[in-house]
Amino acid sequence: MTTTATTVIPDPAAERIADLKAGLDPHRPESFADYGSQAEAAVAAACAPLARDDGARIGQQARACLDQAAADARALDPNALTPRRGIAGLFDSRGRRLKRVRETFAGVDRRLAEAGEQLKSQAGALKVRVGELDPAHDAIRQPIIDLGAWIEAGRQRLADAAPEAPEGETPPRDQLSARLEGLASSRMSALAHLPLARVLQNADAVAAERLEAAAAAVDSWRADWRKGLGLEGRRKRRVQPAPSDLAGLTDQLTRSLGRAGQALSDGASRRSQAASRLAALNRNVAPPPSAE
Repeated sequence: MTTTATTVIPDPAAERIADLKAGLDPHRPESFADYGSQAEAAVAAACAPLARDDGARIGQQARACLDQAAADARALDPNALTPRRGIAGLFDSRGRRLKRVRETFAGVDRRLAEAGEQLKSQAGALKVRVGELDPAHDAIRQPIIDLGAWIEAGRQRLADAAPEAPEGETPPRDQLSARLEGLASSRMSALAHLPLARVLQNADAVAAERLEAAAAAVDSWRADWRKGLGLEGRRKRRVQPAPSDLAGLTDQLTRSLGRAGQALSDGASRRSQAASRLAALNRNVAPPPSAE
């Protein structure tokens, strides 16, 4: 499952630009430092949910859970059902061997039941994150549009600001121009959030799918081992399980868990790069502190 929806940012309305232009007095350069600061703050607030990378933490926890589940499954040796050689084998009945394996399986089964629930929970958390990013993308549209209106209104007023100033002071036109450059930089950083956030969203979506598949594989392994050991009903059945069949079930499970772990690892590098870039962009989009 991948997310391919895009967020298209339209141009600001001419009426909004005209209103902002009318409110900008080019003869009051002391007001330029705060020009557009509210719009810039709104964009920064809208970008924050996109830059949050909760999926990395969940992915690390899931990878540890997958590795532990595979280790637990491999620790259950079906060859313990095979008669021992030598004198020890003379006093080792089939029923006694089956009882020991069943007892060992009970502990492994409990641990894998917990692992399966953890994997489902982690997959669910990632799916929630995937669902949250679409409205987060939508929420950033209007703040970016509004910031664009402030930028365009300022540009239209730029020629009205005085190009000169007393010696040692910055001309009003240069002051306003510098502020507009800062607003434009914030807007570009906000726009750059969108494709990078999709990288995280798609990584979360793929990881959720793999973890759900891993949880299903754990459930299947538990059910098949129970059946093989005669434990699937209310009462234990007399069975003669084939060690090779049980070993095959464990091999199948560890391959499934390995595929899930590999998918998490493959996405980790892309996620890390996107998250680092988003963090830098998020710092750039934040408005500067107001001068006291």
